[in-house]
Formats: sequence, C-alpha cells, structure tokens
Amino acid sequence: MPLIRRRRLWWDAVPEATGYVVYVRKGGDTIDQADFLWENTPGVIFRPVIGKTELIIPDDWLAFPSQPGIYHIAITAKDDLGNESDPYVLSGLFKFLAPPSPAKGGIDTLPVDHLKSEFLTHSPISLGLKIIRRGLEEVKSARGAGCLFRGRVKILIESLG
Repeated sequence: MPLIRRRRLWWDAVPEATGYVVYVRKGGDTIDQADFLWENTPGVIFRPVIGKTELIIPDDWLAFPSQPGIYHIAITAKDDLGNESDPYVLSGLFKFLAPPSPAKGGIDTLPVDHLKSEFLTHSPISLGLKIIRRGLEEVKSARGAGCLFRGRVKILIESLG
C-alpha cells in the first residue's frame, strides 16, 4: 500500500458557533464571497462539522474528491438556529495518489577497481583521512614532539595508508 500524505484543514473556533460547514470545489476561480450561495453555490460539495475545528482529508471526509488538482475551500460558522456566516476562503493543491513504483531495479556487484573511482577520492571519509594525515605530519615534524611520539605518529600515518 503506498504512502499517501493526508491534509489538515483547520480554522479558528467561533464562540457563538455550534458547528461549521466546509465547502469544496475543484479548479476554476476561487470561491468569491460576493457570489457565495452556501449549499446552493454551483459546483460545491459540503460537509457539516460539529465539535471540532479541523478535518483530516481524506480520513474525516471520504467523499472529498480524489482527483489531483487545486481545490477551493470555504468554511462557515453555523449557530443553533441555522444562521451561517460569510465564508473563510482558501485554496490548495490536493493529490491523494502516489506515483507508480519503479518498473525495474536490481543489485549489482561492482568490480574491485570501482573503489578507486573519483567519487571516493572526494568523499567525506577521504577528505577526513587527508586532514588527519596532514595533522599527524605536522606533529611529526614539530620540534617539540620528542622521540616518544615520533614512533607512534609514524605508525598512525602508515596505518592510514
């Protein structure tokens, strides 16, 4: 089963509201407040929401359209007598379909000379080894290093290659 990212629609609570209505329309122009006709707005589907100020799409609204595209959303507050506010309007891209899986793949064994590729010579590990080698060379050549450390530094340098 593919991983599909859900979307969260949320809005601020309105103290006088006993519920909300969320309207959605795919594509076209954004929903215009001046032309908004609530449930009679052409091309919209709607869902009443009671007791919360968010919807997780598609989980909380299975009838939400599943075709990818720009969707225009209008959210209204509704009181206990059925009066509804002007809509709060927003738009967003929705896509609840995953891309197809790769058609082909595999695991290959690389030849030994692949380890000498240019990629590895510029890898973080390779650069780190160069820094350590240079630091050890500086310690080795320092006047105050003394005989005690020279042998250990030489062994470290040789072990790094």
